[in-house]
Amino acid sequence: MLHLYFNPFPVLETERLTLHNLSSENAGDMFLIRGNPVAMKFIGKPLLKSISDAEQLIEMYRLNVAHHVSINWGITLKSENAGMVGVIGYHRVEKENFRAEIGYVLHPNQWYKGIMNEALTCVLNYGFNDLGLHSVEARVNPENHQSSKILLKNGFVKEAYFKESYFSEGQFLDTEVYSLIR
Repeated sequence: MLHLYFNPFPVLETERLTLHNLSSENAGDMFLIRGNPVAMKFIGKPLLKSISDAEQLIEMYRLNVAHHVSINWGITLKSENAGMVGVIGYHRVEKENFRAEIGYVLHPNQWYKGIMNEALTCVLNYGFNDLGLHSVEARVNPENHQSSKILLKNGFVKEAYFKESYFSEGQFLDTEVYSLIR
């Protein structure tokens, strides 16, 4: 079985990015991202309605890290003092199967700059090399072509298409499942 241990929290760096632990100081940025209808269009989760919602979400992420259940990183650009621009992480981990589901969201002002591809590559390397994952999956709204493109670029394979597989904002939505094996 996979054993998760995130103490100390693994801060990850790439050429342009720092992937860091989330704190209450990130609540404003989290609200700007997860409260943005454009950023959240294909995520399938409700929009944050307040800074307080963002603080609660961050606290949930922090508890998951403290209990070694899952891990999420805030994404910041090294070259700018723009605050947090996105979030990426393994939000569902199947320890017994050495498998995790990855998810991510980026503020629309940062789209089409290669930021998420860079963050994804880094987090996948950490997952396979440090956590010991055997496989990673991503669940994507079929209309989110940019996310599918990033996954395929990183070696993921589309494995499934589920019709009306989850209920969000009053409607049933389809899901594509992509997987990457170590």
